[in-house]
Amino acid sequence: MPSVLRISGPGFIRNGVLLTPRALVSTCETCGADAPFGIRRGDKLLTYCGYRNGEPVCIGKGKERAA
Repeated sequence: MPSVLRISGPGFIRNGVLLTPRALVSTCETCGADAPFGIRRGDKLLTYCGYRNGEPVCIGKGKERAA
């Protein structure tokens, strides 16, 4: 499951240090778009950007953004 760290809120100061909250966001196995859908195959969780015919699949959202 590829993931990236993304800023998840406004920065704040704690003990005099500016902190920026971040969260792991899954990316599609095929096209790299944000991936809200996942399926477990064996011991791996595979993540995809779309859902078709009752199963998570890549529908090419990342390719559309790059164009």
